[in-house]
Amino acid sequence: MFEKLALIGIGLIGSSIARATRLKGLARTIAISTRKQETLDEARSLGLGDSYTLDPIEAVKHADLVILCIPVQAYDGVMKQIGPYLQAGAIL
Repeated sequence: MFEKLALIGIGLIGSSIARATRLKGLARTIAISTRKQETLDEARSLGLGDSYTLDPIEAVKHADLVILCIPVQAYDGVMKQIGPYLQAGAIL
């Protein structure tokens, strides 16, 4: 089990991972980050996470598992942004 799972992006893939994680009890806490407030509000209304933020850096702080659920072409920019804030030993 993971202490904190950070999901960067919460579309179809991210929401499916969040639901499965909850169902199987695989993480104590789920942090969700996305670019748009309306998407974040929808994730909150569905109860997909424990914390919600537009800031991916905030989401990954203290996370021992980070999953990028964003388009592949966005990986480089997001990794440059969050990389310095990943905890030692975090799985990405």
